[in-house]
This record gives sequence, structure tokens and C-alpha cells, in this order.
Amino acid sequence: MRVVSSRELVAAVLVFLVAVSMSGLSIALAEEPNVGLLRVSDVRHPRQVAPAAQVSFVIDVEYAIRFNATVRTSLFDGSPGNLGAELWHSDPLVLSAGGDQLWTANLTAPSSEGEWTLTAFAYYFEKGEWKYFTDPDQGPGFAQTKLKVAPLAALEIDLGLSDIPVKVDGSTARTSSLGTVTVQLPVGVAHQITVQLALLFDNSTRMVFAGWQDGSNDTQRTLILDGDLKISGSYRTQYLLRVSSVLSAYSYSEWYDAGSNITLRADDSVPMSGVFGTFGLRYVFRGWSGDIESTARSVTLIVNNPRAINANFDVDYTPIVILAILLFGIVGGAMLAVLRKRRSPTPTAIEEEVEDEPVGVCGNCGEPIEESWTHCVHCGKALGSSESVQS
Repeated sequence: MRVVSSRELVAAVLVFLVAVSMSGLSIALAEEPNVGLLRVSDVRHPRQVAPAAQVSFVIDVEYAIRFNATVRTSLFDGSPGNLGAELWHSDPLVLSAGGDQLWTANLTAPSSEGEWTLTAFAYYFEKGEWKYFTDPDQGPGFAQTKLKVAPLAALEIDLGLSDIPVKVDGSTARTSSLGTVTVQLPVGVAHQITVQLALLFDNSTRMVFAGWQDGSNDTQRTLILDGDLKISGSYRTQYLLRVSSVLSAYSYSEWYDAGSNITLRADDSVPMSGVFGTFGLRYVFRGWSGDIESTARSVTLIVNNPRAINANFDVDYTPIVILAILLFGIVGGAMLAVLRKRRSPTPTAIEEEVEDEPVGVCGNCGEPIEESWTHCVHCGKALGSSESVQS
């Protein structure tokens, strides 16, 4: 009889444990399902279609599969508890791992109006038959959906203002006192909606379209109805600011949103154009008047109503006055020089005056006398005798 060594015994035990371990693993693998998840997570379609119209259904199936598995989807008329005929089924598809699979089914809607109920199923093939999950953990492998079958749907347009014109497919309607207009339109076709960009209430107040609630700012847009729909738009108030001035650069009219903060600025002075500017004439800023009174060059106002403001400038004549004074001085000096020259004695007159110098003295009073005198202008003594004239 052969004795088993301790080394052989240990090896045998190890072999046995490995065999048991592999056997248990195989049993565990066999007990775990191959398809762990097969769920109809969503069925997407229009909310409403016209009778006998073509409609597409998108079936979204979420799955988790250990090894390859064959799956397919179906659409039935009716609810899960009251199924009718199968309307559509997909071709079988082999899937593995995990993810989402989309199937598209194109069907014809019923010819009569009403509510159409359908149920979508997701099947997996196992042991020769198609199965689906009914529990919420691995499924459910089905989902019910409903859509309306009717030719018309209601489109409500809310602009928040009454008596606002809205054009729909060429026909114009006006908003009610609540600021809305509602029209019935065919579903599944394109419709054109147009609103006015600006609504002028008077010469200085208007409403300007601010945009739609969904983010679009287009005053003309196209919609395809798949059921009743409400769209909202809004208008903002604007006021006209008029600034008047003798200078065209400071005269303008501009629209501003209500509540805007506006700053007006003016230069201290502005050169005149043309020949006046050549002489240095300028416009000097004197202040603002009208709906704001200030002498500051910069003013800020809130546009909460129409505004009319004047930017006042005066002409500064100082340069031309100074020039005129200078010219007058030059011309006056020249004229004075001419006059003085005209009034000054000529050489002949000077000579004559020299010739009229005294030729003697009066013998009576001793004052100088001239040759042409007959009497002394000093004492009145008659001249002519030798006694009356002394050399």
C-alpha cells in the first residue's frame, strides 16, 4: 500500500478547492440573467396630428446586457390592459453592454377625430420566445402614450398690450383688452406670425418690440403647430429726446428706453466756420434750457417722458472788436498825421514872417514897430515922423 506524502496531500487539496471554486463560479454565472435591464424609457411624437396624417414615433429603449441578446420593439393600438392590434414592430437587433437604442415607427393616424392611445413594448428573445419585463427594476418593458387627432389647434399670442395688430398667414387680428389674440390653425403645417417692430403713439412716444419669451427677437417667425400653443412677446416704451442749438453738431433727436440715464455734454467754446472763424470768432456755451436748466457743461437726466432741451451758445465778438480798435487806431493816426501836415507853415510863409520882423521902435513908448504900421499898436502914436520912429 502506497503512502501519500504530505506534499501530495496539499496539492490534492488545492486542486479540489480550485475545482470547487470554478464550479461555484459557473453556477453563479448561470444563475445571473443575461439581460439585466430592458426598459421603454420614452415614446416621443407630436402632441396632435390631423386625421389620416402620417406621424412618427420614436421609441427610446434603455438596456443593460451581459452578453449578446436579441431584442425588438412593437407598437400596439390601445392601453397595456386593453391591447388592440399590433400596428408596427422592428426588425430583431443584437445588443450587448449598456446604453440607449432608438427605434422610429411611421404610422397613419386614424381618420376620425379623438384621442389615440398606443403602447410600446421592448422584447428580448430567450429560450425560443419573446419576453419583456413588467417590474420597475429591470423594466418596465412597455410604455403607454396618447396623442390628439384633430385638424385644428389653438394658437394664443400674448403681447401684454391691447389693440395691437398681429398678422397670421396674411390675416390681421388685434389683441384683446387682456393683450392676447387667439386663432385656430391647421396642425402639421407652417404658419407665419408677424408683429410690428414699432408702435408710434404720438410724435414723441412709441413702443418697440423687445422679443419673444423663447428668446427670439424676430418680428416675423414661422411656427408648425403640433397642438395648442401659447407664445408671449413684449414691447418696451421709448421716449424721444430733442436737443436744439444754433450749432448743428448739438441738434439731434433720438429715441431712448423709458428710465434710461442720459448724459449731455457741451464744449466751452466752438470756433465759427468760414471767414468769421478766420478772424477768431467763436460760439461760447451759456447753458441748457427747456426741460432742464443748468449752466454746467455736462448734465445727466432720466428719460421718463419726452424731453425737449436747448443747448445755448452765444457768439463771442471780442476778437473782432479788438481788431476793429486796432484798425481804428491805425487809420485815425494816419489821418491825424495828414491833417497836421496840411496845417503846418510853408517855407514861404516862414520867410514872409521873417520879412515882417520889427524895423524899429516907437519914439513915444519904445515898443517895437513894423514898417507897414501907420500908428503904434502899443500907444497909438502916429508914425511916420523921424521923431516917432527910432532905429
